[in-house]
Amino acid sequence: MNATLNFKQETITPDWHFPDFAAPYHEEITDKEIVYDDEYGKGTGKEILLEGVYIWYGRFQVQSKKPMLIRSMGSHVQLNFCIQSTTSYFSKNSSKPFVRFKPHQHNMILLPQKDMLIQWQPGEETESFAINITTDFFFDNLPKSHPICAHFRRGMNLSMPEFLSRQNLPLTSKMIATLFELIHCNYSGYHKILFIKAKVIELLALQFEQYEQLPLLHFTSFLKHEDIEKMHAARQILIDNVEKPLSLRDLAHQVGTNEYNLKKHFKEIFGKTVFGYLHDFRMDEAKHQLCQEGSKIVEVAQRMGYKHATHFTAAFKKHFGFLPNKMRIGLLHLVHFSEYLIQLSTEILQEVYLVEMI
Repeated sequence: MNATLNFKQETITPDWHFPDFAAPYHEEITDKEIVYDDEYGKGTGKEILLEGVYIWYGRFQVQSKKPMLIRSMGSHVQLNFCIQSTTSYFSKNSSKPFVRFKPHQHNMILLPQKDMLIQWQPGEETESFAINITTDFFFDNLPKSHPICAHFRRGMNLSMPEFLSRQNLPLTSKMIATLFELIHCNYSGYHKILFIKAKVIELLALQFEQYEQLPLLHFTSFLKHEDIEKMHAARQILIDNVEKPLSLRDLAHQVGTNEYNLKKHFKEIFGKTVFGYLHDFRMDEAKHQLCQEGSKIVEVAQRMGYKHATHFTAAFKKHFGFLPNKMRIGLLHLVHFSEYLIQLSTEILQEVYLVEMI
């Protein structure tokens, strides 16, 4: 869905043209907010465009069951992250989707240079990221010997979609945090270009890392839709009660399942145990809060559900490899060290200039 949608006739499927993000932009970047308000859907979104990368984010509701026609400028790789609702991709002349994303799923897709259709669930709150990168950007950041390179090149030659994983993978808290940083970037100019490209490469790394580590024999496609919804509800309850987490028995009762299925299904969907996921969320959230000005370790520890700051400090050290207070100390030392380098460089240049004058 795009702000430039045209509805010439009610019976015509709306279409969306991908921008030519393979064109040279000469170190330029476009970042714009979008408001969707037409007969097809309502909501908000964001587009970030720079050479080699096109990022689209949308949070909206569609009103129509009709799919949207997507016109591509060329073969490219898409990192798709589905936060809410369901997104289905169809070949133009097929009634069966070649991929369907359910809530909290992601995958990496080679999309060939051909038109396709995308369909969202009407009336549902949809939130989704589509990070599109040129094939050059993709292959330049992978070893030529990596098996996915030959896999995706075959898809380009055959004009067929190819995937990192045959089954969509579960979103992780680190991925969500990185996506959040992407759309809330405060840099400008070439600093922003560097930041955006770095975050896209970070997401590539997170996707590859998860794919190569997860046991894919027991995956979400084997679960009923209602069981998947229960696990997402359990995850939300965990996050909402991070200060005082429920027992497994109480959590299972709240979402309408038993303790055995909670433990089994939760790990299949999110790749971690219930409390393993909660622990990682606590650590990532604590790290984010400790970066805020005026934050105190004791207060952050309490908000993360730790009665004793010493227990929090030990857990933080084990998770990240350094103590919580080292975050701010390290930043201060880095600033002072940078100032020292600038001063030292200035003094060296002055000495060189004096020598040349003599």
